[in-house]
Amino acid sequence: MRTFLSCISIIFTLSFLFLSPAFGIENVLLEVHRVNNYLTINSEIIPSEDFMEDFKSGLSKNILVTIELFKKWSIIPDEFIKGVQIQRNLLSDPIKGEFTVKSQEGSILFEKRFKNADDAIEWALKLNSVKIGDVNQFEKGRYYIKVTVESNIKKLPSVLEHILFFIPKYEKRISKESETFRLP
Repeated sequence: MRTFLSCISIIFTLSFLFLSPAFGIENVLLEVHRVNNYLTINSEIIPSEDFMEDFKSGLSKNILVTIELFKKWSIIPDEFIKGVQIQRNLLSDPIKGEFTVKSQEGSILFEKRFKNADDAIEWALKLNSVKIGDVNQFEKGRYYIKVTVESNIKKLPSVLEHILFFIPKYEKRISKESETFRLP
């Protein structure tokens, strides 16, 4: 019985070491535009002060943005039409004074370096003119865009991940839906 209790206390101690407070994103701003028969999205992620301070002090951050187009139906559940996933990895090295943002959209990987943490955060958290698709390819109907942003935490070691299954995989997750619009 004593070994069982000591194992449980060790597991809880380790779980609190790997848990960080929910510092992440506060809000998501979303704009939907129709440009040259393409549906484009502009989005801005508003970080918390703690998120910015953590990044400036050397903690790396991972942001996963999922942009989805849904067709709205009145009786049946809404239909997923198309989606785009964008991964932004913010790497911080305050000793060197170098801040790197790696952006991956599909199979395209892009890396940009900054000397200022604020510039890196600003660039990483703005998504401009993300193309969803050609408007003429969609059926007539009512549609909306849903943007989901996750601020991911450190990955637990695989052994602890199975034992501590109740620990969330992300710090904060926010979803925002646009107003309904008609296509084509």
